[in-house]
Amino acid sequence: MANKDSFDAFVSIIQDKIEELSEHTDQSRIQVFQNELREKFDDLARSRGYISSKEYEALENLAARLEERITNLENQLKK
Repeated sequence: MANKDSFDAFVSIIQDKIEELSEHTDQSRIQVFQNELREKFDDLARSRGYISSKEYEALENLAARLEERITNLENQLKK
């Protein structure tokens, strides 16, 4: 039920922003709406367990470095 409520809330936010956008066609205002929607969408996505591609790449790099360190430690223990 919480997932549906979150999605409904997000849709409501988008509808409100689109209505505001249609009233104001100023380019700087459009950029503000775009940033607000991106933040809201990112928050919703994170609440559902998703992460951005930048965060994924950072975690992937960290995992690769940790695997390399483990391999080095295992090789040192064999000696």
